[in-house]
Amino acid sequence: MSGMVVQLDTASVSSRYRSAVDETVTELSLLPVNPAAASVAALVRSGLQHQDVAGVLAQAPGGVERVIEQAVDEHQRWRPSVASNAASAAALVRILLLQQIDLAWWAEAPDFTLADDVARSTALVDLRDARSAGGVRFGFGVASDRLHRRVRDYAVQRARPSWEPRGPGLPFVRARPEMVALLNEVADAVALAAPANTPRLWVSSIVRSVAHQQRLRSLGYSALLPSAHCRGWAADIEMWWFDRFGASAALRGVLQQYLHAGVLNVIDEGRAWHVCLAPTATSRYEGAAQQLDRPTRRLKLWP
Repeated sequence: MSGMVVQLDTASVSSRYRSAVDETVTELSLLPVNPAAASVAALVRSGLQHQDVAGVLAQAPGGVERVIEQAVDEHQRWRPSVASNAASAAALVRILLLQQIDLAWWAEAPDFTLADDVARSTALVDLRDARSAGGVRFGFGVASDRLHRRVRDYAVQRARPSWEPRGPGLPFVRARPEMVALLNEVADAVALAAPANTPRLWVSSIVRSVAHQQRLRSLGYSALLPSAHCRGWAADIEMWWFDRFGASAALRGVLQQYLHAGVLNVIDEGRAWHVCLAPTATSRYEGAAQQLDRPTRRLKLWP
C-alpha cells in the first residue's frame, strides 16, 4: 500500500517518541515570553537529537532540519486566538512534533492539492451515500457557503446544542473507506463505554485539500502543512462537546487504547482530538470498508 514507509513496532516507538517530545515541550514552555528564534531553535534541536525522535523524523518529509525550521516558525508566529487549537506556542510545537508520526507513516502518500483532486479521487467514498446506506455510525456536519444551510446549522446549534457541536462541518464529504470503517469502530467502542443517552461520536474533519489547509491558516487556525488530512489518513474527533454529556473520559479512554495498540497516532488538540491511522493497521479495515454500501458489520474491538 502506498505510503507504508515505517515498518516497526508502532506502539513502542510512538510511546518513546511522545515521551521525548513532551520533555522538549516542557523545556520550551519555560522560555521567557517572546524568546529569540535562535533560543527556540537550539532547544528544539537538542530535543530532536534523542534517538527515538531522530529515527521517526528521518522518515518524515524534509527530515530533522525541516522540522526544526518549521517548529521555530510556528513558535514565533503563534498568537492567542479563538481559532487556534493550541493554547500556547509550546503547545503548537507539541502538535507539530507529534504530527510528524503521521508524516513518517504516510511520507509517500500524495497530497490532495485542490478540491478537484478530492472530487476526482477513486480512493475516496461519498460519506452521504454511505450514511444513507447505513454504513456510517458517527456524526458529521457538512460545510456550506449557501445561506439556507448556514441558517439551518445556526438554528440547530442555538436551539438544540446537544444535537450537534458548533462548527462549520466537513469541507469535503469524501473519505477513505478504511478511515470510515475505523471511525465506525471507534464510535461503537465509545457507545459501549459512555453514559446512557450520549450522542454518537462526532467527526469534525477528515479529508482536506492543501488549498483548504492554507485557507484555514490564513484565518488563524493551527492548520499545519504538510498534513495527513491532505492525504486522507487523519480525522478530528470532537472532545469538548462530549464533556456536556459526561462522556469525554470514555472517549479519551477509547482513543488511548487505540494509541497504545499502535493502531492510531492520537493528539490532544483541545476542542478536538486528532487521529491518524497507522499503515500497519489498514488491512484490518479493508474488508469492512468494502461493505460501506450496506450496514457495516461491527468488528471485534481492540483490547
